[in-house]
Amino acid sequence: MRVIASIPRLCGLLLVLAALPVHAAITLHARVLDAPGIAARDVRVVLAPEMAQPGVFALRLSAAAVAVPALGWKQVGLGVAGTLQRQSDGRWRMQAPLQLRGAPGRALRDAQIEVTLDPLSDTAVIVISQGATRIDAALPMDAPLHVQLQLTALPLSWLGGALAAASPGASIRNGSANGSVALDADGGSVRVSGRLGVEGLAAFAQGGSVAAQGFGLRGDFNLQHDAQVTRLDFDGALRGGELLAGSFYAQLPARDAPLDVNLSRDAAGALRISRLDYQDGTAVALNASMALSAKGALDSLVVNHANIDLARAIPRYASTWLQSHGLPGLQGMGQAHVALDWRRGALNALQVRLQNVDMADTSGRFAIAGLNGALDWRSGATLAPTTLGWRAASIYHLPLGTAQLHLRDDKGLLALTAPAQIPLLGGSMLAQHFSFDPTGTQRTRWSTGLAFVGVSLGELSGALGWPAFRGTLGGAIPDLRWQNGRAVLQGGLSMQVFGGYVEVTRMSLAHLFGVAPELGADLSLRDIELAPLTSVFNFGEITGKLGGNVRGLRLVSWHPVAFQAELHTTGGGRISQRAVKNLTSVGGGGLAGGIEGAVLRLFRTFPYKRIGLSCTLANDICTMGGIKPAEGGGYSIVEGDGLPYIHIIGHQTRVDWPTLLSRLQAATTGKGPVIR
Repeated sequence: MRVIASIPRLCGLLLVLAALPVHAAITLHARVLDAPGIAARDVRVVLAPEMAQPGVFALRLSAAAVAVPALGWKQVGLGVAGTLQRQSDGRWRMQAPLQLRGAPGRALRDAQIEVTLDPLSDTAVIVISQGATRIDAALPMDAPLHVQLQLTALPLSWLGGALAAASPGASIRNGSANGSVALDADGGSVRVSGRLGVEGLAAFAQGGSVAAQGFGLRGDFNLQHDAQVTRLDFDGALRGGELLAGSFYAQLPARDAPLDVNLSRDAAGALRISRLDYQDGTAVALNASMALSAKGALDSLVVNHANIDLARAIPRYASTWLQSHGLPGLQGMGQAHVALDWRRGALNALQVRLQNVDMADTSGRFAIAGLNGALDWRSGATLAPTTLGWRAASIYHLPLGTAQLHLRDDKGLLALTAPAQIPLLGGSMLAQHFSFDPTGTQRTRWSTGLAFVGVSLGELSGALGWPAFRGTLGGAIPDLRWQNGRAVLQGGLSMQVFGGYVEVTRMSLAHLFGVAPELGADLSLRDIELAPLTSVFNFGEITGKLGGNVRGLRLVSWHPVAFQAELHTTGGGRISQRAVKNLTSVGGGGLAGGIEGAVLRLFRTFPYKRIGLSCTLANDICTMGGIKPAEGGGYSIVEGDGLPYIHIIGHQTRVDWPTLLSRLQAATTGKGPVIR
């Protein structure tokens, strides 16, 4: 038969049967037993009087399959066999072994159960123990399922089914709980509340992308679950352990960190955290709310305030996230105060206050010291201007001096109110304009125009580890924009160097502070004085002027991987013995025509008419060429002009790029050649 009842009523039925004048065993069998929050199949109860002991009954209870959705139980076998005895005060008491088969976490596989039924107060008291674990339960027999629980050293793995029911794929591996809990079940809804302490929690979800290890908490909670929604309120504290959620990793403090959270999860799996209050001493104080889709995507994030001590918060909460975004080992100190409103894929408000902030990338890519000031922006509103400034900064070892940026809202963009002058290597970099789109909805995220005046080439060379150039550098970047994850140069960059000009066009830069920065550009060289250039590189003196182009230049981690370069002189000049030797080595060629080697050593320099060399780099191979094809094969690199006449021919047209680099390095670092 099918029985619709409650567990308390089943206890009451046993009391009625025990009170009857029974002289033989009574067997009850229910094919299906339904109760609020629980269902059982093939339930059997056998009650047999002990003839030699009046008031004592042998009791056997079994169920082939018990389902408790709130606990994640689906096909759990149940077996109890003991004695039911009437006490002198009118209560009934049963002690028996309790065995469950197939419960999550191997719960209650070998336990003891003690049941006390009190007809006068209409209550049942149940004590279940297994090893150090003890569960004390009290429930009325005349009401729908209402249970008061006292938990002692409860293995959290026993609740793995409940977690998996609330979050499919989640599991609990370790940990224990102590506390008092009230459980109410009515129809399809369950309410659990009380005060719990958890130690050593190890849990995993979403294939391990969300996890907790050695995690502890204590506090008051209220959990409500029905077919439409699950709600949880928690007011307490976290203590110790590690948390992982995607690229976010936290090493929680060993002391209590207060936490107040209200969250709900609908039937589709969407999560809403309407309140999140967290306090980790002076490291972090956070008040926020957020919403995530069923697939885990962030739908909204509102930070009412976040007060952050960077020196404490970065290693504790941000190191893994920073590493996943190409910033391993970022160090910081100072105070940051942040508020923001992000909804529907766009930022609606941003407020930042910085006090005495120092930050440095341990790889030397950037650093900033003495950063103070504020940013204040709200979509559709005009707010008072703010100031952001620093004492010192650097980008790839290029030092930037003290500067201040005055910012205001300009039609939804954060923009400079006036040009900002930034000291740079004995000269200055002038930010003529700057605008930033905080919403991220426009194709151009930010844009700026820069001008460089009087930048010392000597200081620049020292900062970048180059040979010691002399002179100054000047130029302008009229419009540099960040689009689709890349910094893109609109128009061109013009620089004056070595008496000539270098024009940079079609420049783009990606992953500037990432693991492998990428730079692309076209370069055009015009009227570069060769004498100071070759003297710096110790290549051997060449006079005259250099021109040419470098098309399709692509650098990865600042190393060339592709380009088409063609360099040539204009107007002729003179070339030294050392330069002759080095150009011959680079082209893998030799001298043709002209004077004999025995006479060559008598001259320190030689007149030339033209010099030309080209290289197309692809797949680590440089395809080389010169001024023109040479008679008899190869290509002309140097054409002499008058006496003593010299003609250099290159014979290697395909050269391994590392080999060519080693030749160039040898040419610029070795001793001068001896020509015999």
